[in-house]
Amino acid sequence: MAIYHDLLTLSNTTATELTPGARHSGLDVTIQNVDETAIVYIGGATVTSSDYGFKLDPGAGFSVELNPNDRLYAISDTNESNAALLRALLEDI
Repeated sequence: MAIYHDLLTLSNTTATELTPGARHSGLDVTIQNVDETAIVYIGGATVTSSDYGFKLDPGAGFSVELNPNDRLYAISDTNESNAALLRALLEDI
């Protein structure tokens, strides 16, 4: 199992992909909103601050296990806000 972490800078206009692309063997993804005031929204490729799957208030976190080929994205209500990302690949590709 490979584990990766990143401190992301999110946009308020363009979604950032949280997964390693269209090919992975399945993975656990944890994202934490580390910004003190921004709200982070999680969803598919078309996620926006008004159309999303999960809302992360400042300091909140979200974890999910994804099947192979699933993709996950995040966007913020504040440009250049920060989020911490932890990915654990379930099997090596």
